[in-house]
Amino acid sequence: MPLLRKKYLVNFQTLSAVCLCLLLSKNSIALELPKLVGDGMVVQREQPVPVWGWATEGSRIRVQFDGQEYIADADSEGRWQVEMKKLPAGGPYMMIIEGDGETVTINDVWAGDVWVCSGQSNMEWPLQAALNAEYDIASANDTLIRHFKVPKSWASSPRERLKGGDWQSSSPAVAGEFTAVGYHFAKQLRSQLNVPIGLINTSWGGSNIESWMDASALGIDPVENEIAINSLEQQEIAEAEKLAKQYGHWPDALGENYELATADWSAAELDLSDWVELEVPSLWEDEGFRGLDGVAWLRTSFTLSKEQAGHDLELGLARIDDHDITYVNGNKVGETTVYNEVRQYKVDRQFLHEGINTIAIRVLDTGGGGGIWSDPGLLFARAPGLDISLAGKWLFKLDKGSVSLSADRNQTPAALYNQMLHPLFKIPVKGVIWYQGESNAGEADQAFAYRGQFKAMIQDWRVKWKQDDLPFYWVQLANYVTGVDTADASPWAILRESQTATLSLPHTGQAVIIDVGDPNDIHPRDKKTVGERLARHALKNDYGKDEVVADGPYVQDVRLVENKVTVTFRTSGELRFRTGESPFGFELADQNGVWYPALGVLYQQSIELSSEHVAQPTAVRYAWSDNPENANLTDQSGLPANPFRRSGL
Repeated sequence: MPLLRKKYLVNFQTLSAVCLCLLLSKNSIALELPKLVGDGMVVQREQPVPVWGWATEGSRIRVQFDGQEYIADADSEGRWQVEMKKLPAGGPYMMIIEGDGETVTINDVWAGDVWVCSGQSNMEWPLQAALNAEYDIASANDTLIRHFKVPKSWASSPRERLKGGDWQSSSPAVAGEFTAVGYHFAKQLRSQLNVPIGLINTSWGGSNIESWMDASALGIDPVENEIAINSLEQQEIAEAEKLAKQYGHWPDALGENYELATADWSAAELDLSDWVELEVPSLWEDEGFRGLDGVAWLRTSFTLSKEQAGHDLELGLARIDDHDITYVNGNKVGETTVYNEVRQYKVDRQFLHEGINTIAIRVLDTGGGGGIWSDPGLLFARAPGLDISLAGKWLFKLDKGSVSLSADRNQTPAALYNQMLHPLFKIPVKGVIWYQGESNAGEADQAFAYRGQFKAMIQDWRVKWKQDDLPFYWVQLANYVTGVDTADASPWAILRESQTATLSLPHTGQAVIIDVGDPNDIHPRDKKTVGERLARHALKNDYGKDEVVADGPYVQDVRLVENKVTVTFRTSGELRFRTGESPFGFELADQNGVWYPALGVLYQQSIELSSEHVAQPTAVRYAWSDNPENANLTDQSGLPANPFRRSGL
């Protein structure tokens, strides 16, 4: 199913190494620097620059930078820190750090603006998998866009050290791995500013907001939360050996970058010696491949007589979680990107032959269950005089995938905050961009609770960064067919409302993208528009570009006069329709709470709504569904109007 459960990634080969590291003392490495302090780093301009690390107790550390020398002594825990002078935008600088008999040289340091990019898979989504990737990667030659990817990791309590990561300068060789939203955000800033931009990408697909929040901010006892996480960790370690054997069929298949899986196993004739059997229909997790996300292939065959092969064939493949590309005898016959849609593909007779015919399916699972599932009766091959059931044993092979164990770390309260965020509070930053919410929009109650959680998280991060006015800009959920919303209940619409409610906090902004999502894909590939809309907020609010329009229409006032509702908007100019010549997406509720589409008359900053079915309107709403792709209100900026609802008219 969609990305609601992205996971704690298992690297079985490192389990013994992790255990060994726990036995080493803090002084086993004489001079240690944090991962953020390294070649190519970007430090926040116009802020004191902290440099810190660990060394033998009592060691004297000297830091030379920009003609200055800074001195610190390691304390009883081995920690040391210096605070260097503020710098204007520019570079490159060289930093020399001496202590404990070692000298470390840090090259190509620049002062600029550092933006934290956080959230779930739509923030994590790499440039190489986004729309127009080939062009954007080929032109990604601005070396003053720098990217630091925080590795997926977690901890039971707040940590000081990141698990890994390094700074990379944008180039066609590496930019494909950058966060696509963050890259386009930075590129837009660079187009108008002569300032280096550093992106710290700390994101994890499928993560809920709770995983990015401090336990105390969630109202959870930190000690009890730590005990719970440690208990889950012990369960996972105990199960690792068993899982390693199960996935040992394909020792090179496990990893994080399964978006890059390139195997083509569609051919009718293929070496199947390392394929394994599993039952279809069933999720592959239920067939022993627990916790698997990624790209895998399924194969089966059926036999046709000469006469049967002379007809077109209807192929039923039940439902496939999430995306499939289906081949018959090496020929592509269908593709579907929605996990809950029944697959039925027509196979042209030219692709069939007498004897054994092969079906090969490439399956991409982005989270949760994976594989062919639902009713066995939906699995068939049919033609005149033919009705073959395809349920039963199929062959299975993993191309590239990642594996989770019993607990979803990206769904565990505070787990990602502790390891992927807490170490970042040591450095000053310019601001935060955030793309998350899908994993909190499964149910209406959960989506409503988000408004309190989101505000609490932003306020807590500002406290931890010691910056009350830390800019915080986010992406409102895109339009998407979830299959769970109804006329009366839309969890995604409620979560969008929760996001909008958070604009009550100062120094915040929201990029509305209900016009550029993909109804059939929870990962819309257009990341350029998203990044540029986030950049509008930064340019306007933080860089003094007053001419930039950051928002489309937002509702300002709602008035009921007789049987008509007039909605007035805060706009940057006259209201317009994005498509067509009449409004779509507006609804009025009657006295029984039943909703009906509304007709509208457009004025400069307002719209007058009515419905022949509603004599006395009691409520109005706009773009109130999980997939409001037809909602078409905009203004002269071209930006979409923000979804809203108002009751008690």
